[in-house]
Amino acid sequence: MRLFFRTPLILFLVATIFACGEEVDPNAPFACEIYDPSQAKKYAKPTTPEEQRQFTKCIPRDAGVVQYHPIEKPAMIVKLQNSRKMMQLKFSVMTKHDEFALMRVQKNEQALRAAFNERMLMISEEDTNRPEFRNELRNDLKVVANDTMRRIEGYDFDIVEEVLLTSYVVE
Repeated sequence: MRLFFRTPLILFLVATIFACGEEVDPNAPFACEIYDPSQAKKYAKPTTPEEQRQFTKCIPRDAGVVQYHPIEKPAMIVKLQNSRKMMQLKFSVMTKHDEFALMRVQKNEQALRAAFNERMLMISEEDTNRPEFRNELRNDLKVVANDTMRRIEGYDFDIVEEVLLTSYVVE
């Protein structure tokens, strides 16, 4: 007899739990869809709020395919600390994530350029004469790029795999 009275109660509790369900947080992170090259215009200029959220707020997938975004025009030029010399650099940002990651890097190029410029302003003429300088600079620029992308896009992972120096001139 006791089992008879408990069964409806258990069924009621189970039904209530499943009926309530869990609300989906619209700001929760989600993976980007598989990139479709035929939809490139749609990705670049979403027409609805849902498309805007879908293409600009998704987390890029680790595609394992190397992609580059050149940051070359105009070349970045800074005066070296305590020197009359100038340094001119051109870069290429490398990612191994999908096209959505490359789109984000392109979208945030101005922020990346500003961050790179801040780092470049710390360089002295003596620094440029050290043999390991360019490797250290590349590593520093990678850290700066990932910090910038994390701050702007809210990522909790490194989207920039490497920053390549495609042109390096000190005069």
